[in-house]
Amino acid sequence: MPAFEYVALDARGKRTKGLVSAETGPAARAELRRRQLSPLKIARADARQERTGGSPLSSGPRLTGAQRVLVTRQMATLVSAGLPVAEALGAVAGQGLAAGPRRIVLGLRARVVEGERLSLAMAGYPAAFPPLYRALIAAGETTGALGAVMERLAEHLEKSAALSRRITLALIYPSALAVTALAVIAVLMVAIVPRIAEQFGSMGVTLPLLTRIMIATSEFLQDWWPGLLALVVALPFALRLLARRPAVRARLDRLVLSLPLIGAQARKIEAARFSRTTAVLLASGVVLPDALRAAWQASANTVFRQSVARVREAVEGGRGLPDALQAEAILPPLALHMVAAGDRAGDPAAMLARAAVQMETEIDGTVSVALSLLEPAIIIAMGGVVAVIVLSILLPILQLNTLAMG
Repeated sequence: MPAFEYVALDARGKRTKGLVSAETGPAARAELRRRQLSPLKIARADARQERTGGSPLSSGPRLTGAQRVLVTRQMATLVSAGLPVAEALGAVAGQGLAAGPRRIVLGLRARVVEGERLSLAMAGYPAAFPPLYRALIAAGETTGALGAVMERLAEHLEKSAALSRRITLALIYPSALAVTALAVIAVLMVAIVPRIAEQFGSMGVTLPLLTRIMIATSEFLQDWWPGLLALVVALPFALRLLARRPAVRARLDRLVLSLPLIGAQARKIEAARFSRTTAVLLASGVVLPDALRAAWQASANTVFRQSVARVREAVEGGRGLPDALQAEAILPPLALHMVAAGDRAGDPAAMLARAAVQMETEIDGTVSVALSLLEPAIIIAMGGVVAVIVLSILLPILQLNTLAMG
């Protein structure tokens, strides 16, 4: 049954809004009057999808990471409790969601009521539900364990969101410190150094090399600061546009993996994502080649994706999963041994999940250490730059004192 969004007046004349289920618009108005509400405005909640003819949305409401976690967790709880999918979607839509997410959920509900599977209905919202998400939902529908699959999916999304929140919160103070440091250095170079340079220039002496370099840098910043500021602002957008080109993206991904320290962590992050994704899919009843295909879609690094694609081809050709993984060096040695043990025991999903937990724990520890070292590193770097500026000012003064005493 379609859902309608309404704005109405209650018996006291207070404006209220909400959702009502009815076959048609007039029926929805009649239902509102039965509830002693005077409708002011009423429209189908999935009207935007009707205008697009059910095609995937290129724009419109999307789900943020937090909204996707909330919807998934609520759906997992309701479906696991035995509620039909359509009723669960209606209940989620009525629990105070924002307008955009609510419109998406109601659009899903309308399609499910019309007979579509949930995974196919989600395909109409590719920006809200990525391919891996839809693949897991489809696996749950095929195996008849949609509630259990959504529980695993909700847990996976919650863990990813928790790690992102920890990193974001940990970066707030270092970021503020870095901005403050840059502001202080900019003031010194643009406002303080030029005034001191004027004093030194009137003395007619040859300034030390460090002082001349600092004055030249200050003059450059004064003349070109608008262009430099525009470059700093435009650079992230330019890099994002360039990264959309497959050849450029492949080179950037290869460069990231080749960097010292950073490359090893990036590879471990991709390995953990691969292990977690494959484990969830296998535990949901998906066959191994299909699970590897979904894991290929989930990978963010193009070089790593190529390795996963070769693993899938090897498995489809009859090779064992541990041997295929070892040939491509996708997993660290310990995780590879765990997968081999799980394969021998006939339960690779469980060992892949353990390997993912082990790698995620290592990543979390490394990130925590790196962030704890970032703050003193910024302070030391700022102190070093300020010390160089101060030294460039003191050297001419010491030189003049020496000449005066001589």
